[in-house]
Amino acid sequence: MKIRLSEPIRTVSVLGLLILISASAHRLPAAEQVDYLKQIKPLLTEKCYACHSALKQEAELRVETRALMLSGGDSGAAIVPGKPDDSLLLYRIMAKGDEQMPPPEEGSRLTPHQIELIKTWIQQGANSPHETIPGRPEDHWAFQPPLKAKLPAGKQANPIDALLSAKQQSEKLIPVAPASRRVLLRRVYLDLIGLPPSPEEIESFVNDTDPSAYAKVVDRLLASPQYGERWGRHWMDIWRYTDWYGLGKQLRYSQKHIWHWRDWIIESLNRDSSYAEMVQDMLAADELKPTDHDALRATGFLARHYYLFNRTTWLDSTLEHTSKAFLGLTMNCAKCHDHKYDPLTNADYYQMRAIFEPYQVRLDPLPGETDLEKDGLPRIFDAHNEAKTYVHIRGNEKDPDKSRAMQPSTPEIFKFQEYKPTPVSLPATAHHPAIQEFVRKDQLQAADEKIAQARSSQQKSEQQLAKLEQAAQTQVAQAKSPVPEKPFLIDDFSKVNPKLWELGPGQWSYQDGKLIQTKTGYGRAYLRSKADHPQNFKATFKFKTTGGDKWRSVGLAFDVTQNREKMIYLSAVQPGSKLQVCYKEDAKSIYPSEGRHAFDVNLNQDYELEIKVRDQLVNVAINGEHAISYSLPLVREAGKIDLLAFDAAAEFDAVEILPLAADEKLIEGKQSATPSLEVARAQMKSAAAALKSAELYKASLQAAFAADQAAYSDLPEQEQTELKQAAALAARQYELAQAEEKMTQLQAKRKSTTKEAELKKLDKELQTAENKLQAAQKAVSDPGEKYTRVRASRKALEGPAETEASRSQPYPTTSTGRRSAFARWITDRQNPLTARVAVNHIWLRHFGQPLVEDVTDFGLRSKQPLHQDLLDWLAVDFMEHNWSMKHLHRLMVTSQAYQLSSSTRDADPQTLKADPANTYYWRRNTVRMESEVIRDSLLSLAGELDLKLGGPTIDPDKNPESKRRSLYFTYSRDSQEKFLSMFDAADIFACYRRQESVVPQQALALANSKVSLQMARKITARLQKQAPEASDEEFVQRAYELILCVEPTAEAQSLCLQALSETQSVLKAAKQKEPVWRSRENLVHALLNHNDFITIR
Repeated sequence: MKIRLSEPIRTVSVLGLLILISASAHRLPAAEQVDYLKQIKPLLTEKCYACHSALKQEAELRVETRALMLSGGDSGAAIVPGKPDDSLLLYRIMAKGDEQMPPPEEGSRLTPHQIELIKTWIQQGANSPHETIPGRPEDHWAFQPPLKAKLPAGKQANPIDALLSAKQQSEKLIPVAPASRRVLLRRVYLDLIGLPPSPEEIESFVNDTDPSAYAKVVDRLLASPQYGERWGRHWMDIWRYTDWYGLGKQLRYSQKHIWHWRDWIIESLNRDSSYAEMVQDMLAADELKPTDHDALRATGFLARHYYLFNRTTWLDSTLEHTSKAFLGLTMNCAKCHDHKYDPLTNADYYQMRAIFEPYQVRLDPLPGETDLEKDGLPRIFDAHNEAKTYVHIRGNEKDPDKSRAMQPSTPEIFKFQEYKPTPVSLPATAHHPAIQEFVRKDQLQAADEKIAQARSSQQKSEQQLAKLEQAAQTQVAQAKSPVPEKPFLIDDFSKVNPKLWELGPGQWSYQDGKLIQTKTGYGRAYLRSKADHPQNFKATFKFKTTGGDKWRSVGLAFDVTQNREKMIYLSAVQPGSKLQVCYKEDAKSIYPSEGRHAFDVNLNQDYELEIKVRDQLVNVAINGEHAISYSLPLVREAGKIDLLAFDAAAEFDAVEILPLAADEKLIEGKQSATPSLEVARAQMKSAAAALKSAELYKASLQAAFAADQAAYSDLPEQEQTELKQAAALAARQYELAQAEEKMTQLQAKRKSTTKEAELKKLDKELQTAENKLQAAQKAVSDPGEKYTRVRASRKALEGPAETEASRSQPYPTTSTGRRSAFARWITDRQNPLTARVAVNHIWLRHFGQPLVEDVTDFGLRSKQPLHQDLLDWLAVDFMEHNWSMKHLHRLMVTSQAYQLSSSTRDADPQTLKADPANTYYWRRNTVRMESEVIRDSLLSLAGELDLKLGGPTIDPDKNPESKRRSLYFTYSRDSQEKFLSMFDAADIFACYRRQESVVPQQALALANSKVSLQMARKITARLQKQAPEASDEEFVQRAYELILCVEPTAEAQSLCLQALSETQSVLKAAKQKEPVWRSRENLVHALLNHNDFITIR
């Protein structure tokens, strides 16, 4: 805020100035005293600090304190106490045009009420308490390197205790007693592995008198694979893990298969990888370890920021959360202008953006899978090394300042190391992953599978064609045979007729001139003709259905052989009674929808089926009314007639089967799904073309691999050229085979349809295919040297409109080196922030509150922490021990501070009064279990938890009852496990610190959710199995030890026994089964809802 008045302004009369001020004023009550700290300082901070503070001094003016305003700037004092009319500060905040402060581009002007506040404050003498003049930004505590202070003298072996104890003694605070061994063991189990200890583990620890017993437990837990899962979820919060989501299959956010990054986090923690190395790998493994697939998984940290629709949104997210997660800086506040509070300029923001400007995301192949939709490695790489970064004026991406491109750099305030990116020359397998040996092996294996499928299809086509040709010959022979003049079969069922029929399964009897079948249930009863029926025939069958369990189907089958038949029947199934034409081929029954006719079939009602068959055409009438016409999709074969009943009791009245007269008119049926002889021949030709295409695809693949490998070898140029030519010829031959395959497919399809519209469409497609075929034939004669390189990797779309040609461009052979230089800068031991930020996160999750309150902002607004000496000692020690997180865990959880009781019941009253917030850690803070720990503990207590490590995510909608640990559920904006979402699960957009809420829905979830009820039942069963003869007293004891890890107090024991007794009485009175079991199950369920279950004490 420049307070330098122009000469015309200086000559404004005092009277005119008073009039101007008076016109704008919203007067306050005369007696009201303005509070500088509450009313004035926040206003100046919001409106003036950006240009007039330690960060920046326009016109040499600072306004952070009264003294600084009195000393003024280039134009003199900003305020004159008691004289608002002479105070330039007031004048400038009321001015308009060029003199207006703050300037329009810097923010909104003050309101009349705010102006009146400042005027009144000056009028009242501009009073303020004494304030220390803020120092230089670079002197801020968090911007200075951490130092390992000398530990205070004392008995404490753990440096945490030494530093905390000294402060406690200085403040005359008395720590509470240590936690009981049971409480401590549960605490450290839940903290380190996220699972409760078993009663056996508790008993062993309680009775272990070895002084090192607790340290041994800690070491064992840190060595457990479950440690990586527990702390992996913590770091997944901080690093904002989320699975992909989009619309349908369109990827819009994060990356598919991002779970590989999650597995890398877990594995890295379990092997105690250096935190510095982990950070470097997440930011730049593609430059630091370009051929290490395991390390490349780490770049999921940056791949996860992917956003399809807007690159600026993507990079804004990258800058903001890289800065917050690793540096504790709010770089995002410098996007539109210089940071209002921290020494981070607008230029700093875009120079840091330039570090990330070239990077993109791609999906690389992994051994054993060629389909990237099924699995692949999401990773980053520099795709656009020459991409330029421009400042977006006022943060508006549509208004870039193209007068100069911003060079990549780190914030100017941090000068401990010069940022010097060096381009990285990448090995061939990094920029052309297809030449990796496993890719060649997998691709060729997939090509072999494609050939095998094509060969199988060709063999089926050959068999189909052979059957059709044989059937055609049979039909010709049958057509030449004279049609018999007499009926084939007539029977009124008045008596047994063994010359006509062979009696099959069923319960048959002749009664009152009818054939009765009484067997029901799943199964078929039938009567089979002894002779083959005529090729074309007319059958009349009279019957009634009298009963059955479900299907109640009665009808007639023809062309009956061992594995084939055609069938027409009426079914009285309810609901859905019908007439059905179906068929069996190779012992498989097919029920086509075209052969189904809905019809109301009633029991004990007479029906007459009239069936006419000519070749493949079938007409069926019911009681003299035409019901269905159907063209069978099978070649006809000679066979027998069956009269059948399936799960039906029936009475057969009469049947008559005659040869079909040549002049008998039939109604045309629906199109057959089985090819004619002509179509079958076309399909056979198409299958042969498909096999040839598959074989030539493999040949082209082999040639392309050879040429690709040669390009990165020391083979003579002539040999490389020959391999390229061979690959080009193989590619042209494959393209020709593809064109021939397409042509034969369309020809076969045309022969199988009669619809005019479809034929017109196919004719156009055939013309296009013919043109492509001719072009492919021409290309084979002059293949050249161009071939399609094997493409095993897929770049993520850079926007919805990106073309496949753009997406398939070769990857650059070099990387800018910007991110690896940045990663080294972040993890440099001189960086004052990185170790402090990490230590603060770990401390928060062990002690329930951080050493620095805002875990993402270590800037100037972050006051010097009360325990900076402790934070700095741990940060330095962390780095000295190779950034080992397990070392930090061990140091923290073995401290006496960690092992203190959380109860204030026996606390020193003066200590409790002096430090109720426990800022000096004289007791342990209680914390609530996170959502994942609650669910995992429920499963663990029930003995149901599946401890398998890693692997693809589990869809909570498709597999809600999975017994895997909770961090393996899909977790995205569109998919979250419902139980977890009730207990403050991580926010996918930012979750640097879990929220702790207590809301009714949580109690309802624990009381009524399926997982809670099921696990209560299984826990009860587990306890019963362990002690089947246990009394109620013993059961209560065992339940408390298992679920709450403590022994019940006498009062709790009494209440539980009373509850069991009352519940059992109620259940017995209601004559409910197993009252003892059910009462115990209710007790277990109640304990799972106990506050001590979801609280880590």
